[in-house]
Amino acid sequence: MAERLLAQQATTRLRRIEGQVRGIQRMLDRLDEPPEALAGQVRALLAEGTSQAQVARTVGLSRQRVADIARGRESVDGERCHELLTQILAVRAAVEQVGLLIMELHLECCVLDGTAIDQRQMKELQDSIRRWSRLGSA
Repeated sequence: MAERLLAQQATTRLRRIEGQVRGIQRMLDRLDEPPEALAGQVRALLAEGTSQAQVARTVGLSRQRVADIARGRESVDGERCHELLTQILAVRAAVEQVGLLIMELHLECCVLDGTAIDQRQMKELQDSIRRWSRLGSA
């Protein structure tokens, strides 16, 4: 049963990663557009009564960025590249989390394979792997 839960968690996180990657692709596709054009599109959608969350999904921006445009904050040079890098780091962190889930699944299904281990020992093993993982990404 725990294996099924881990697999479901990994699947859910992978779907989120797919969405993040599509967002990065949209950002790259718009990189050559002038920032004013995107801001104008956001303002037009907001003026039609579209919610900020829906506008963010439609144009592929973060909700915070849509809120900033709605308040009249203009884009700063280099900001789009900064947003891209931030999204790349978010995807990287999410992939590492999926890797940890799969490692946990591997331990339970393949390595231990029915070997009796109490919850305290399993928790200690999981914590050790997480600590080791953080050292590798530092």
